[in-house]
Amino acid sequence: MHPMIEKAHAAISTPEVQEMMKKLSEYGLGVFMPHLHDPATGEYAPLPKGMVSVEKDLQVSFHPASSQEVAESRAVGWVWDEKTQTAMACTVCYEVSGRHGKSNH
Repeated sequence: MHPMIEKAHAAISTPEVQEMMKKLSEYGLGVFMPHLHDPATGEYAPLPKGMVSVEKDLQVSFHPASSQEVAESRAVGWVWDEKTQTAMACTVCYEVSGRHGKSNH
């Protein structure tokens, strides 16, 4: 397993991360691990810098942060990397017959 993935899994049970998760939950937020899957092994791998995981129509794809797919999406996850970086995005909710529609996630 990639060292970053091992570190993340180990950290999730530490008291300080548990405390951060409790605080985030007050805002309806949680913790996630930005990742993709190695095409050869299927194992978790770190999401490369500058890449965004985009969920659309129940399918996940990966795009450069500057792509149109990302620009037309709503961020649902962020990581700190010297400044806030979008780590994951999904499609924007849409209007249906004057009512708020559902998102694709």
